[in-house]
Amino acid sequence: GGRSKVVVDFSSPNIAKEMHVGHLRSTILGDSICRTLEYAGADVLRLNHVGDWGTQFGMLLEHLKDNTSEGETAAIADLQAFYKAAKLRFDVDADFKQRAQQAVVLLQGGDEASRVQWQSICDVSRLEFETLYERLGVVLEERGESFYNSRIPAVLEELISKKVAEESDGAMCIFPLGADGLSDREKTPLMCRKSDGGFNYASTD
Repeated sequence: GGRSKVVVDFSSPNIAKEMHVGHLRSTILGDSICRTLEYAGADVLRLNHVGDWGTQFGMLLEHLKDNTSEGETAAIADLQAFYKAAKLRFDVDADFKQRAQQAVVLLQGGDEASRVQWQSICDVSRLEFETLYERLGVVLEERGESFYNSRIPAVLEELISKKVAEESDGAMCIFPLGADGLSDREKTPLMCRKSDGGFNYASTD
């Protein structure tokens, strides 16, 4: 038949954070696997599932908002220092934490101003990642968590219609099955939509 199609998911760093040794290891191993498969004639999709969505962006966006004038798009020179400062506020300031959590919901809901600032943060990180990838000679196609945001509601509706997911305290959850084959609500569920309407890692995965 034709060429085999192979998807290799590797590297996958988190936006606004430095790559650590685990990401570097994954990058080198993933690239080696891709080169081997390509040499063998496979059609390889080199997928970079970056962490560009979720709670950390709520705190980054709120910290950005508090440190820029209205209507201004911030230029973040030192993203690592910016992230650490935002994380410190998130951990100690309950009001900031609540605003950050709401900012995630706005971002995921398509708020235009949030998307512009989110994009500026992602762009700074991408420049740092690309410097390393170029040095290693690694080529990747980015398809981060945000790629799946528009696809989540339909999947969630399907889970609800099939009675796989059910509401619990305002959140949408999937409970493990008990011995009787029914949902065991005493056990810890997989949460696929939070009570505030936001999605999480389980949603994108």
